Amino acid sequence: MPPIAPATRTRIVRGDKRADYDAKSIEAVLDSSFLCHVGFTIDAEARVLPTAYVRIGDAIYLHGHLKNQMLNALLDGQTVCVCVTLLDDLVLARSGFHHSVNYRSVTLFGTAEQIIGDEKVEKLDLLLNHMVPDRAGHLRVHTQKELNATLVVKIPIDEAAAKIRTGPPIDAEKDYETDIWAGVIPIDTVMGNIERCPRLDESVPTPEHVLQFLEKGKLFV
Repeated sequence: MPPIAPATRTRIVRGDKRADYDAKSIEAVLDSSFLCHVGFTIDAEARVLPTAYVRIGDAIYLHGHLKNQMLNALLDGQTVCVCVTLLDDLVLARSGFHHSVNYRSVTLFGTAEQIIGDEKVEKLDLLLNHMVPDRAGHLRVHTQKELNATLVVKIPIDEAAAKIRTGPPIDAEKDYETDIWAGVIPIDTVMGNIERCPRLDESVPTPEHVLQFLEKGKLFV
């Protein structure tokens, strides 16, 4: 992804020391998750919806049903705002005012484009593999009916910024002298035990790519 200079919409003013406009930092946050929230409008009314995504180069890709209201709205030429946030820690300070969280976030803007043909299949498979590595290669081939019923949308990253907080609580200087407990509580989204489909034949083993995925322990890193 090429360097991204901060623009009016993405320049961080409040907490500007936590701002990061470096392309590699933005990529790192986007590549650590597959869940985003998309801001858009329908009939001049604001909407925000969650959906899965994958970053490929200097764009992210979304998918959904052909009649998906959000995706069809995105294709009307409006500027789309997409946010990705990873919650890393709860930050407990000595006062309620200074409580916070450690996080990594990206806000980006772009104008959506529809993806068709062979590229649609490619991007769908890359999205699957972004969620669970090597998953697409272990599935049956998409049917034409399924492809016809699916929209794939590209959102070029025209403008973007990351905002990241790390470290311990930052209290008022006089509060450090108190005996009020303060610190950081790490937060992780972890894998649970797999649950086999009840209609899966007992003779079918859990595939290696699923076992390797579970070995990660954490979903978002």
